[in-house]
Amino acid sequence: MNKLKASATSEPGPRLQHVNRYLEKNFPDFFAEVRFQVGNDDYFLYSRFGRYLARTIESNRAPRDKIYRGFTVLNKMARVSAKDPAVRRMLVTGPLEELVDHPKARALARKRLSSVAQSYLEGLCE
Repeated sequence: MNKLKASATSEPGPRLQHVNRYLEKNFPDFFAEVRFQVGNDDYFLYSRFGRYLARTIESNRAPRDKIYRGFTVLNKMARVSAKDPAVRRMLVTGPLEELVDHPKARALARKRLSSVAQSYLEGLCE
């Protein structure tokens, strides 16, 4: 219950619209399933996306270009997070935290993430 309340108060809303559109366009099945399960809660959407991306990398279940598009989603979030602390908090405590827990995903993230997102990731690794 507390997570739901915390995520509702930190909901960035329209600031992530273009990131949401990119995610929906490139991962339509994932996007539809998660929106069905959690509604319009972006915090849970991106947290589950981080988990999905990390597991996909660890199990080698997707083509490289699809994985790279996943990192593009995170890089787009990092650009928005430079202006919005709520998005930064969402990025760090959601998808990046999921990547830290998976060695292959963390190693690939160090190569594919923007410098801003990498700095957030390194902060989690310390």
